[in-house]
Amino acid sequence: MDEDAKILVGIRLERGREDLATARLLIREGKYRVAVSRVYYAVFMVATAVLSTLGVSRGKHSAVESAFGQYLVKPGILEPKYHAIYMKARDWREEADYSPTVVFSEQDALTILAEAEEFVARLERYLKDVGAL
Repeated sequence: MDEDAKILVGIRLERGREDLATARLLIREGKYRVAVSRVYYAVFMVATAVLSTLGVSRGKHSAVESAFGQYLVKPGILEPKYHAIYMKARDWREEADYSPTVVFSEQDALTILAEAEEFVARLERYLKDVGAL
């Protein structure tokens, strides 16, 4: 992996961490719907970083989700639970952003945040293992 690619991976990882930190602040402020949305973007950003280490780039959110399963979970690089976390975060983000009737509780936001933190930690371990960080 060349230095430019490593820099991009580092930027995406940092943005993912920043989105998690923002979600934590939003939860403390009682802004659960927006926190759920930020959690998804953390997961998305770190997933795109990991996919880039395999030379995989996708533009649509659904395509990133699919590629995550195809290139990381199906061959056994990552455990299936991380694909499930990705899918849940994306589903909840779509509800948070587009459904006027869905209400998220503090517990909902804390649950998805905890899952996303586990997701980011696991993917960061992978990035270190493959020398991308």
